[in-house]
Amino acid sequence: MKEETENLVKELMEQTSTAFLATNDEKGIPFIRAVFNLKCPEDFPHPAKVISDYDDDSYTVYISTNTSSIKMKHINENNNIAVYYSKPVEGKGIMLQGQAEIIKDMEFKEKIWVENWTQYYPKGYTDPDFTMLKMKPKYLKGWYRGRFEHRFED
Repeated sequence: MKEETENLVKELMEQTSTAFLATNDEKGIPFIRAVFNLKCPEDFPHPAKVISDYDDDSYTVYISTNTSSIKMKHINENNNIAVYYSKPVEGKGIMLQGQAEIIKDMEFKEKIWVENWTQYYPKGYTDPDFTMLKMKPKYLKGWYRGRFEHRFED
């Protein structure tokens, strides 16, 4: 991948507080919603540090969610997802596609845990409603000074 592309991906994944997650509903229709970008050190310093220590693949996406959420219902039925990061004012955006994986590693869930998340998961990192997802992209498409794309090797 070109250095300029790598720099853009790193910029967007580290500097945007929100990402947009697309799943497929039961009819196969795309369903998009905003999610926290846990790789953004300005807004999520602790999770961003834990992720960078845990995974040296800068393209891997991490998402926290409720096990009982609609997105998990979609992912359990079809784990193909897309995540979009953008700076619309600057005309920059990247879309990553791949398959969502549920992280079962309790040690990771404990390390990434942020205390104020108890508002979403009252029982803490062991809450059965606390799920961590990860997606290693298979395909990337971006927009900035033209369009570019990249397929990742398995």
